Amino acid sequence: MNVLRIAARMAVGGSLLLGGVLGSGVHAADDAANPSLTDEASLALANATSVVEKAKVKGALWTTATGALTQAQEAAKKQDSAAVIQHAAVASEQAFLGMAQLGYPLMGN
Repeated sequence: MNVLRIAARMAVGGSLLLGGVLGSGVHAADDAANPSLTDEASLALANATSVVEKAKVKGALWTTATGALTQAQEAAKKQDSAAVIQHAAVASEQAFLGMAQLGYPLMGN
């Protein structure tokens, strides 16, 4: 269980780190005139959407993943990058855990 949780966090963290490195340029004049999501938040949202879709296709989608993705999408509409990143990370983690659960043995004899 801990291995799966670590793998999920590494996947989310890696994509967020990559987004931070790629999107580290600052466009102060642009941002002041047209506030938008940071590249990191956009990448986190895209990653969460993809992972949640994979879990849905596999029949392993947890409602907590769906709820967190919905919150991330709502935060994106409000241009709240920090909230998008936070909710997208939860959505990704919950989707990964749902898919990992498929490998658990069924209970009963």
